[in-house]
Amino acid sequence: MSWDEPAQHALGMVTYNYVTHGDPALYTYVDRALGTGFELPLYAMERWLHLEDPSDLYPARHLATHVYFLVAVLCGYMLAWRLFHDHFLACLAFVLIAFHPRLYAHSFFNTKDIPFLSAVLVALLICHIAFETNKSSWHFLLGAAFGYAASIRLFGIVPAAIVFGFLVLDIHQRRALRTIRQPVFNATLYAVGFASILYIAWPLLWNHPIVHLAESLRTLAHIQWTGQVLFDGVSYRGDELPWTYAPAWCLISIPELWLLAGGLGCAWIGVALARRPLKCLMQTPERHYALYMLCFLCPLVIASVTHGADIDDWRHLYFIFPSFVMLALLGMRKLLHGRTRRIAQALCVAQVAATGWFIIQYHPYEYVYFNHLVSHAQESLRQRYDLEYWGVSYKRGLEYILAHDDAGVIVVRATFETPVRNNIMLLPAAVRSRIAVVGEDAPADYFMTNFRMHPGEFDYPIYYEIKVLGSTILRVYKLH
Repeated sequence: MSWDEPAQHALGMVTYNYVTHGDPALYTYVDRALGTGFELPLYAMERWLHLEDPSDLYPARHLATHVYFLVAVLCGYMLAWRLFHDHFLACLAFVLIAFHPRLYAHSFFNTKDIPFLSAVLVALLICHIAFETNKSSWHFLLGAAFGYAASIRLFGIVPAAIVFGFLVLDIHQRRALRTIRQPVFNATLYAVGFASILYIAWPLLWNHPIVHLAESLRTLAHIQWTGQVLFDGVSYRGDELPWTYAPAWCLISIPELWLLAGGLGCAWIGVALARRPLKCLMQTPERHYALYMLCFLCPLVIASVTHGADIDDWRHLYFIFPSFVMLALLGMRKLLHGRTRRIAQALCVAQVAATGWFIIQYHPYEYVYFNHLVSHAQESLRQRYDLEYWGVSYKRGLEYILAHDDAGVIVVRATFETPVRNNIMLLPAAVRSRIAVVGEDAPADYFMTNFRMHPGEFDYPIYYEIKVLGSTILRVYKLH
């Protein structure tokens, strides 16, 4: 279980109570500015299935999150097929998104960033259909899709605004021909669909919507967390990270071949925009790639300037990855034509095999993935970056202790109590009482750490540890 899951569950519960019983606690809840577009139906599912015990409840949440992700990735396959009409590239799109090691791991326990990515990916497919058909009904659905994405994370207003900009360009183009009625109608329906679904899916907006929307935007623009973040070997406050934080994480945690192909795709569309900007932005096939480049770069630039989506690698920006994948497929298509086709196909197979083996080898800790742009020397990654920032591995550590220590009550302390207490809830009810968690410096049998905010060693005998790429992400010390 990840660090934030109980808080996300509580957000869904508070929102559900407001919707079903009018409980006003939502308007004073500490995390009220976070979107509930996914948490509310997730909590409703829990109530419908009568899930009470945490060991049943949270795995059900994980399954629902993962299934939604896979459905969205199928939409990514459909989008790539419509773009390229190439089965190899369409299948590659599915693989690039579904089996990115970090995304695959997060698709189980991350009910914030992965559902947001999934909603944006569905919206991009609808966007392609709406632009191709020019039908008003699809434009309304497009606005509704982006409205739902924004109800999960308000950062969804950025790609939504980019799409609206393209609709305004359509109006401008048609104005010279005196045929603006259809594009104006499309843009209006898009705006209505966006506003209506955002309002419906986010109950916080049901009372004083402008006030609460402005409050949420302020929260988005300025990170509130002031804990320590380890980045490239330097410890920073969470609200004082360098502008390079998010771009650097993208560079070191996307598989190398996809990174190269994405760079080629960005370069190609960048040159096309410089040479023929109007042709690329108006109703031509190139406009799709221009849209993807803007949906990839604009959030990245905004995050770098405002620090509104920093900390915890680039998980707040995972939603830009599908756009990057479409650009990478564009670059790969260039390589797949001509004499380089066989070489490019072989490289794709090799990259898929490498990332696939990484997932198999390290599951469920494949979220600690780094490409070879950074050193994988022993403990090098632990000394330079936050690895296990969500405490998912604590469950395996607790299970190991329980399996090898037959004491009636086992006393545990840790650098942070939250991930320990969270993962105790996932253990079978019969053994939870065997674990007693105590505070700092209290007598204990074991000490657990994920090295967050303390990447150095502890002077205790090592009892159990989990390593990924040569760096320890969890260690259990036996105190006596």
